[in-house]
Amino acid sequence: MRVYWVTFFRRLLVILTAGSLFLASVTHAACSDRDAKAASDDKAKSYFKTAEIFHPARVLKVHHPSRQKEVASYVKTGKKHYSIFTLVNEDCKAHFIKRTRQGD
Repeated sequence: MRVYWVTFFRRLLVILTAGSLFLASVTHAACSDRDAKAASDDKAKSYFKTAEIFHPARVLKVHHPSRQKEVASYVKTGKKHYSIFTLVNEDCKAHFIKRTRQGD
């Protein structure tokens, strides 16, 4: 009877350990879309002295292996309009990718 309980608790330990590892990998903290857009807008405005957002930012793509989000921010400075593309990581830190001018 004692052998049965020992094997039962060993199996239970293995199942609980595997379950906790699975849940830990699934529920890691990620930057929400709203926070990613705000981080991208802040980064985009930091490249200009006077800039304003003329269109809401958009999350274009989520890179699945790294969970980084590609975000487009739309900035207007003077009469010029720019699209600023950034990568936002899980800590909501934006990294510049490229800048394009729109129809000027």
